[in-house]
Amino acid sequence: MTCCATELTRREQARIVARSIRSLIKETPALLHRYNRAKETIRAFRRPAFYEIETRCNLKCEGCYYFEGGDTWQINGNKPINEWQNFFHLEAERGVSMAYFVGAEPALAQDRLLAAAQHFPWGNIGTNGTIALNKDIPYRIGVSVWASDDKTDIQLRGASVFRKALKNYEGDQRAIMLLTVSKDTIGQVPEVARMCSDHGVELTYNLYSPTHSFLKKLAIGQQHDDRFFRFSDQNHSPIFTDYDLAKTRETLAATIEDYPDTVVYCHEYNDYMCQPGSRYTLDENGIALDCQSRIVNPMRYYTTDLTSRSVKCCTPDIDCSQCRMYSGGWSSRFIPTPQDVTNREAFIAWINIIDTLGRIFLYPRPFWLSPDSSQNSQTKREQVSA
Repeated sequence: MTCCATELTRREQARIVARSIRSLIKETPALLHRYNRAKETIRAFRRPAFYEIETRCNLKCEGCYYFEGGDTWQINGNKPINEWQNFFHLEAERGVSMAYFVGAEPALAQDRLLAAAQHFPWGNIGTNGTIALNKDIPYRIGVSVWASDDKTDIQLRGASVFRKALKNYEGDQRAIMLLTVSKDTIGQVPEVARMCSDHGVELTYNLYSPTHSFLKKLAIGQQHDDRFFRFSDQNHSPIFTDYDLAKTRETLAATIEDYPDTVVYCHEYNDYMCQPGSRYTLDENGIALDCQSRIVNPMRYYTTDLTSRSVKCCTPDIDCSQCRMYSGGWSSRFIPTPQDVTNREAFIAWINIIDTLGRIFLYPRPFWLSPDSSQNSQTKREQVSA
């Protein structure tokens, strides 16, 4: 199929979906408010960008997504803060609405995060939680969690992390604990949920997804080291089997019900992510065609030297055929499919997913103003109204 034919097919599908939505809302007018709110949430992500903030980290995690399979950690990113300020200003002028702050450990360069906060209405910071972020950084903070007990935490990450993160972010409304569930930690999920509930911090889930580098090490039986490949082998690794996925689905579903004020997740997304097989349509090279975390215009990915990189996605070494990462999974549901509007129940399920997505990624800034604004801007108010 040619590119033009593909584009026509997409446009026709969009028209079909739009007609179905109008029909469903006509039949159930009460859905209009929720649908409009879903559109406002999606609008916050209309022009996203990824920014590596720091190349250093204070942990060594098994199968690290940043240090394994990539080379951006070798970049000299020691730019003075005024260059970061100017760079973020230009990015805001480009219309970036949602900034993802990634890299090794952004909390090691908080002056850069504070600089960014002057320019972007929405932001999401990925951190390991061992260093508390300045209270003046007004973005959603996704705190990476891998285990509930110290022994497993040390094995997976090289240090006891979770309890320190809970102490740093107890009661912090910006923070949401992001538990990466693996084959080895399914049974720890209820305890993590309980601990988050006790500390007044929200919790959501990510499903472990292996990198090409990690899979290659398993395949060749590479010897262990003291950094990012310490214990996995061909007979035992964190990778899910179909049985593990079914068990994960059941376990996560239970915590959604047991901790409704703590767990920010939904049954519809849980059911989708825990199905066996690839979650994406793959091309002949095994690259996901329908993942919305692909770095294609207008989305860009910048390294710490403030230059854009042509990379596959926000975690370029991930094997797309086994990817269940939360970033690509959630963003790939922005656009409703024909299956999402076949009936009222399916449409409500899609809205539930978008509602949950907004709660996970967005931290409201109701009085946000661009530093260049001399008065309140209706546009800016609309950007933060979700």
